[in-house]
Amino acid sequence: MRASRPVIVALLCLVSLAGIAAVAGAPPPTQLCGVCGSDVTDETGTDGTGIDGATGAGTLDIHVDERGDSLWRARVPVDSSAADRYRTNESALEAAVDDAWTPYHVAEGDVGAVESTLEGDTVVVEYAVDDVARQGVGDAWIVDYFALGTSNARYGRTAERVTIHAPRGTEITNRVPDATVDENTATWTDDAEFDGQTYVTYGSGGVLGAAAGYATIGLEIGPTALEHGVRGGAALGLLVGFVGVAVCRTDLGIAAFDAATLERLIAAVGAVGAAGFLVVGAAATDAGLAPGAVALASLGVGYALLGSGARRLGRRLETRGLVGLSLLATGVAGGVALLLAGPPVYAIPLCFGAATALCLPIGYVAERGRFPVALVVGAAVAPIVAIASVAPVSAFGYGPALYGLLLLPWVAAVAAFGYPLALLGRRLAFGVD
Repeated sequence: MRASRPVIVALLCLVSLAGIAAVAGAPPPTQLCGVCGSDVTDETGTDGTGIDGATGAGTLDIHVDERGDSLWRARVPVDSSAADRYRTNESALEAAVDDAWTPYHVAEGDVGAVESTLEGDTVVVEYAVDDVARQGVGDAWIVDYFALGTSNARYGRTAERVTIHAPRGTEITNRVPDATVDENTATWTDDAEFDGQTYVTYGSGGVLGAAAGYATIGLEIGPTALEHGVRGGAALGLLVGFVGVAVCRTDLGIAAFDAATLERLIAAVGAVGAAGFLVVGAAATDAGLAPGAVALASLGVGYALLGSGARRLGRRLETRGLVGLSLLATGVAGGVALLLAGPPVYAIPLCFGAATALCLPIGYVAERGRFPVALVVGAAVAPIVAIASVAPVSAFGYGPALYGLLLLPWVAAVAAFGYPLALLGRRLAFGVD
């Protein structure tokens, strides 16, 4: 035991150093607008780049045409003296724009023809960027220019507003994170963050248009999602599978708890957990409930529902019914999270919650004298699905394998909360209340 402590400390130090190195080596934010900004350092760390005389950060409109190319239009307000100088001296305006380009902006290296004009006291900079969108499934198109993949880069939005305009006559067909969507436009304002995996699909609209858009996104991210899910979740899946086997073979507590006691225990743990996380979620932020806390609270709701429903209905449901009840409780948990916090539903808590819920029929089948191979495999697949759902992933810039290690506490949660459900399943198989 003593010999293991230095090893543990060394591993913790290595992980900490890796994280520090990754953070220290991370590049500054990649700005969406190449020329937006003012003459002073702003709260995002932008170092004063901007058009000389700028009085504000300005706005950026990105107009995508029918071929997937785009025209970017930045509008930056300037003071009256700068406006007078630029109005009478076009060379001064061009020089000011040339000097204003931030060293890290998303279109760096792709900027085509640049045209600078003055409209009143506003400098307007237009530049072309080709191939920001491509055709997908059916008549759907996808803007994939802003998806960073596994890069540890992040976006900065110096501009007060950023709007992507799809071609006229089309509609944006997917949910764009943190953006306000209005027909063919997606807009980021105020404190909205521009996600590093932003995809925008557009097409004919309606149900079929949305289906084509999401199918296009699926084909775009599917191979990476599968790879990251397997690389990051395979080891976790083996551990969850081991938990599934262990709950079948362990008799601890089987004689001490009857079904009624287990129901009260599971319902109480679920209810207390749900209430506690909701309180934490309300206290953690001034803008509604914290989504992470809501996700955990919703698992408590599903846990309590599953424990109560299983004891009352379990003997009439048999194996398939208990599997259905487990998945129903997981779905209710997702619905609660969606109702309280809105989309997206957090995939990782929901997938590990499903693995936990499957411990109920696993215990039932095992007590009936059969080994629940399919159920154990289903639970073991949950970590792979969880990581694939949020791919691409990385931890401190080191890829999905390390990211998976950070999810080890979820395996412990499956064991801790799944075992009472397995005991309840076994009691139901006994037919003893």
